Amino acid sequence: MICNNTGIYLYELIEDYKEAGTLEEKAEIFKLFCSSIWSCDNKRRIYTKTIHFTIRNDLLETDLGRLFSSWSSIEYNYYKSVTETENWYDLIRQKINNIYTRYFDSDVILGKEYMDLLKTPKNLYYEWISGTGLSRDGANALINEAMDKAQKMKEKLQRQKMSLPWNEYKSLMETFLLKILDNCKLIGDYETKTSVPTRLDFLTEDHFYVKYINCCLDGEIRKWQKKYYGLPQNTRKQYGRCMDCGCLYIQKARNQKRCGECQHRYNRKNKTAKQKLYRVEKLKIPAGP
Repeated sequence: MICNNTGIYLYELIEDYKEAGTLEEKAEIFKLFCSSIWSCDNKRRIYTKTIHFTIRNDLLETDLGRLFSSWSSIEYNYYKSVTETENWYDLIRQKINNIYTRYFDSDVILGKEYMDLLKTPKNLYYEWISGTGLSRDGANALINEAMDKAQKMKEKLQRQKMSLPWNEYKSLMETFLLKILDNCKLIGDYETKTSVPTRLDFLTEDHFYVKYINCCLDGEIRKWQKKYYGLPQNTRKQYGRCMDCGCLYIQKARNQKRCGECQHRYNRKNKTAKQKLYRVEKLKIPAGP
């Protein structure tokens, strides 16, 4: 079992909550539950990591060696994504921290395409020392192109993040947690109604509830994301990401790339540009005799 710093196991807390006789009792238990999560030491932590490589000494004074040396240390933001403790409140807090980083923190961008672009200098260096023919100007052009693409990719991924201050996010999480506890069934109920075994060698009761709560948090944030972008909760229609503002939209056509508002703005801008071009071309036509 995994208990909190007051010695209370999660399964005991949930049982007490489900069996509480009054709303006041439920509120007090829920307050203890949330307090255990927010007061734990597993805070959200952002730190700097580096894509680093070392230039061979015999290549340091060459043109390519000097070029690669200037790109041999590229920093990016990373975050603490796992916890080594087995306490239930640390595990739930880690999930809460990770959700915030993934959906809201625009300072942490770790998309695969973005990271691959940042690794371009390192990859080119190892290709060079492995025998691939490469000129300084060619390598410089490839690196500059990759860094330009990386910056644009970063800005695109940042636009896809939602905006919510941490304090408001905590309140949102508490509404999710309250709903989850209200809907949570006791393990005994699962055994009776669904024949799910309550005793597994690798699964304690607390681990069962932690997994349930964390899975529910994933589902709740996805539903809230739809609400944030003004989308219907229950629809089988395909969603898309706007290439301009980064919001989610219901995809009405297979080749649609923008939300309605951005598409309207794009069409208006395109129409204005065409009208200007038409007027310019018209002025170039010589007058008749």
